[in-house]
Amino acid sequence: MPLHVNLYHEVQRQELARQRDPLRLGMLGILVIAIGFVAYYFIALEESHEINIRYSALQDNWDKIEPMAKAAKDRQDELNAEIQASDAMVKSVNSRLFWAPILDQVLRAVPRQVQLTHIGTQLPGDEKSLYSSITLSGISSADEPRKEAEYVRTALNAKLGTVFKNVSSVFQNLDDSDQFVILDGRRLATATFTMQFQIQTREPVVVAPPVEHHRTRSADAE
Repeated sequence: MPLHVNLYHEVQRQELARQRDPLRLGMLGILVIAIGFVAYYFIALEESHEINIRYSALQDNWDKIEPMAKAAKDRQDELNAEIQASDAMVKSVNSRLFWAPILDQVLRAVPRQVQLTHIGTQLPGDEKSLYSSITLSGISSADEPRKEAEYVRTALNAKLGTVFKNVSSVFQNLDDSDQFVILDGRRLATATFTMQFQIQTREPVVVAPPVEHHRTRSADAE
């Protein structure tokens, strides 16, 4: 059996101890971490560079779009103002009171012995109001002038009811006068009056009831 003699065991033991030196291992670990930080720095630097390039491109696009956006906003404001003016005009047209049918009914209802001195109207005060008012002032002449004024109010109330909905009328004042008039050779007493008519000139806004969602049971629940 051959005999092997290791004459370098001391050298090998020193070399192994040098390789396992904690300081050397620590330096190698620090070197690896430093290399990692340097690599991360360069990667982050590259990403930052790309982000700056994208930001510059977006800023250039925004500089081109911003004037058009401002012009579009100004145009939108102009259109909104025109729409509001148009809506106001439409509401004004829809809420106007037509004089021709009213004057026609007044002429048909007022006899010769009644003279009108004033005709006035008042439109609804707001969007929720449905009624307009007509005020007639005048002088009636007859043997019983107050009864003649009442006849005119009743007749005109009925005639306006053929044109408008929900017509009502009242006397604001009805007073005997100390003046007399001559009509067809007759001396007649007079009375002054002011009568007001309420007429519906708008339709009420119908609000649709909320839709109720009924939940149905599923087949599993059944």
